Order: sequence, then C-alpha cells, then structure tokens
Amino acid sequence: MSSRSIPKDHWREELDAFSREHEGWRADVRVSNATGDLQTEARDLPLVGVSCDAPHSARIAVMSGDRVDDQVTHEIPNAVSVDIERADGAAGSAERVRIRAADGSETQIEFRRG
Repeated sequence: MSSRSIPKDHWREELDAFSREHEGWRADVRVSNATGDLQTEARDLPLVGVSCDAPHSARIAVMSGDRVDDQVTHEIPNAVSVDIERADGAAGSAERVRIRAADGSETQIEFRRG
C-alpha cells in the first residue's frame, strides 16, 4: 500500500476531489485516542464526504449514511495531518484516509465500492 501526505494548504481541494470520487462507497470510520483505545463511529455506511471547513482550516468532518436514521458526522476539530493510502497497483482507488489530530487521536476511514 502506498501513502501520500496532503499538505495542509491543499486539504480542502484534495478532500473535495476525494469525496467526489468516492461518494456512495461503503465506509467504516474508526477513531483511536492518544492511548490507543479504538471506537467505531460508522460501519458499512455509504460515504457522503470528507471535508475541510475553509482554506487553511484545521477542522475536518467525515459524513456517512444516506438515510436520516443512519447519518453519522464525525468531526476532527484540530487536524494536524491527512494521508491518503492506496493499494499498490490499484490505479485511482483509495482504500484508506488517515487524519491525525493535535490531541493524539487518529481517524481512519476505510472504504470499498458499494
């Protein structure tokens, strides 16, 4: 798997493009805190998008679920890094996004075609 770190000044445009490419793909959203405890925020829900509020903002939101009763929004208020991982040899298809926050937590979005 290859990984690419996104520079902060490109988060908004890269995440917008990523969201357009992967909208509707099935997603799992997992969050680990600084001590390594893992919590699942969303499981097997269609990805709505991953977005950054504004240019140069450190706030990122992950939205999933396409029905009122299964919508989940996970916010990362103080993101410090964004990495997009792709399977080696898989042209164009991302498999995971990792977002690290200033508090030491990490949000992982893993997805597959729906």
